[in-house]
Amino acid sequence: MVKPYLLFIFSLSLSTLSFAQTEQVDSLASTRSVTTSLYIDYGKLLTIPTNIETKYEGGLELLFIEKFPLIIEVGQAILTPEGAYSNGTYESEGTYFRVGTGYFNQFTAKNNIGISFRYASSTFSENGRIFISSPSESQEDYVQNIKREDLTANWFEIVLNTDMRLLKDSDLFRLGLKLRFRMLANYDEQTPIDVYSIPGYGRSFDKTIPAANFFLKVTF
Repeated sequence: MVKPYLLFIFSLSLSTLSFAQTEQVDSLASTRSVTTSLYIDYGKLLTIPTNIETKYEGGLELLFIEKFPLIIEVGQAILTPEGAYSNGTYESEGTYFRVGTGYFNQFTAKNNIGISFRYASSTFSENGRIFISSPSESQEDYVQNIKREDLTANWFEIVLNTDMRLLKDSDLFRLGLKLRFRMLANYDEQTPIDVYSIPGYGRSFDKTIPAANFFLKVTF
């Protein structure tokens, strides 16, 4: 009487093990080893019509086993901040890149959330003109021209990001937000008039800078 029960238990165990193995294989099959995405910062495109700055920025993301990203970002900026000098003009122009990694996870069925770290570097030039006049004309007017080439700066970033699907059942297009905290490491300091704006970072005298970016991502 015992043997039929043993055979039943043995058969049930084999069926359960086979089902578990099938589920595990299906789960591994559904997880892509590498997912490639391209994205643009569409918020920066809105600066093109302004007179203060013109910026372009985009990135490449390789996501391994849907958790661990390798991120490369590149950008170009022309900065003409108002108030850089009370009497004069100023422009900073250059390119920059960032590279980093982190950890991403699915927050809901439509939303992802993640944290990552970046090393960033910028190469840029500065052009400007400072003009000081003597209202009493007792002294000669003073003009200082600024022209600097091949300046560099480096900084680090901590980035929190979230994105969401634009299509109901597809990850092809995603819309997201990146919250950045930038920490300046070093830059080519100048005398007597120092660097004012660093493309990709911000004002040189701000050693830490928070920033936000809105991006559109295309996933392949």
